[in-house]
Amino acid sequence: MLFENVNQFQAAKKTLLENDRNIPHTVEALKNSQLFSTLSEGEIILAVTELNEGLGDRIMNFLSGAFGGDVNSIKTVLTQMKEQELKYNQEEFEIYNEFYSLLQDQKALDRDKTNPDYQGLSNDISQSRNGLNMRMRELNKAHGDIFDALETKVKDLVKDSNRKKKYFNAQRATDVLETKNDRYDKIKAVTAKSSRRSEELEDFFGVNVEQAKENVAQAQAKANQAVNSLSKVAPVVPGSTSSRDVFANDPEKGFYENFQQISGGAGKPEDKLKNLRLLEKAIFNHMMKGNLPQESIENLKDIHNQVSDMIKSLGTSANP
Repeated sequence: MLFENVNQFQAAKKTLLENDRNIPHTVEALKNSQLFSTLSEGEIILAVTELNEGLGDRIMNFLSGAFGGDVNSIKTVLTQMKEQELKYNQEEFEIYNEFYSLLQDQKALDRDKTNPDYQGLSNDISQSRNGLNMRMRELNKAHGDIFDALETKVKDLVKDSNRKKKYFNAQRATDVLETKNDRYDKIKAVTAKSSRRSEELEDFFGVNVEQAKENVAQAQAKANQAVNSLSKVAPVVPGSTSSRDVFANDPEKGFYENFQQISGGAGKPEDKLKNLRLLEKAIFNHMMKGNLPQESIENLKDIHNQVSDMIKSLGTSANP
């Protein structure tokens, strides 16, 4: 649950720091503040927990809309990476085409060795080929330098959030799949005229067509893995918010199973409300124990969200 406005966010941050980042003390102070009277205790708990973790993704999205934030910066870097790779592919393709044009010139010259300018023309072609090799090395160096800078920027942007990392990895993996396919298609196009071309490309530049094809397959596997990691969701219970992950491990698994049993079972709304509030408190108490892996914390917050949403939904029917 997000804070509803900037004033709530700033006040919560100030209170959290004044209480040495002690979440229970911060929550207790905010509960008694008129500024937070529109939020339930569960909503305050979740918002403060995310704030304490260094602006979790929900707060990050709020700040992104208000102040720019990291989300737009991550998208910008992703776009720059993809554009840089496509630019590299195009320049590489042009170098290879020029290389084959020079080979054709050499073959045509070799058919006319009586040409009085044969040696001079042959030297020119050889120098031009060496020039292409130099261009290729410079292209690789420039490409590497640019990516080093972009990757350093990404590490800084995602270092405080596991969900930011998952988002970036999924988007980046799908972009890499596209750029690897683009490069393979270009290499295939430039070597399509004969099998000899593939050999010549590998001999001069060390580029292997089959390896480019294998790179595509590897990129596909990585993209599938990254997207699955981001998009796996647990079954959505009516009245709840979509969950991020399949909860395969305890304590998340146990809490989520309890939530499904309560929400899907028979009974009066007021009885469900009572059990859901007990579950909400139990999840909060478990998060307050500390020493939990980041992924476990994220999962627990996700379940807490769903429980809070169900409590709101049932609250209306239990109190007409």
